[in-house]
Amino acid sequence: MAQNKRKVRRVFITYVIVMQLFFTVIGLALLGVYIGYQIDPEGIEPSVYGGLGLFLGIMVSFYTLWQFIKSEARHANRS
Repeated sequence: MAQNKRKVRRVFITYVIVMQLFFTVIGLALLGVYIGYQIDPEGIEPSVYGGLGLFLGIMVSFYTLWQFIKSEARHANRS
């Protein structure tokens, strides 16, 4: 029974992390596009800021994933 609870917990945490990463990337990209439209709606800035937001979203997501993996490794070593 305890083994089953660990599997369910791991699947749930993985789902939450993946969804967080997905929404972080999309959210920062959309925020960049919004800021670009506020600065210059007719120019190229929305694309540039959207790309910058996408890049930042990916970097933040990888950092979050790296921290999660390190945390899980520490937790596994204690058990």
